[in-house]
Amino acid sequence: MQPAPEIDFNRLAQEMAAWRAVPAGDRAPAPGWWWGPAMALRHARQTLSAEDCRKFGLPLGASFADASNKVMAFLAAQRSLAQPSEFPRKRLRDSGRRHTSLAMAAE
Repeated sequence: MQPAPEIDFNRLAQEMAAWRAVPAGDRAPAPGWWWGPAMALRHARQTLSAEDCRKFGLPLGASFADASNKVMAFLAAQRSLAQPSEFPRKRLRDSGRRHTSLAMAAE
């Protein structure tokens, strides 16, 4: 893998892990920038590390293409993109004030 896609993929993996740690109903939409690395790696058959498999919720031995397909499925299913201030968790509105809950739970 070339250095630039690897850097983007590592950032995506970190954000995916944080995003998946938020309960599904509290998650912000996945960020649109994830499309780029997902598309770039959609045919990459190299095996993911065990840590990256965990971050993406994939079985051991999964490939970069498998992770790419999972990311694209999340993005294709949503109708809006996350606001930068509302990632990985949606902000809750309370009496006109905005705040973010810091509690995180495993998916």
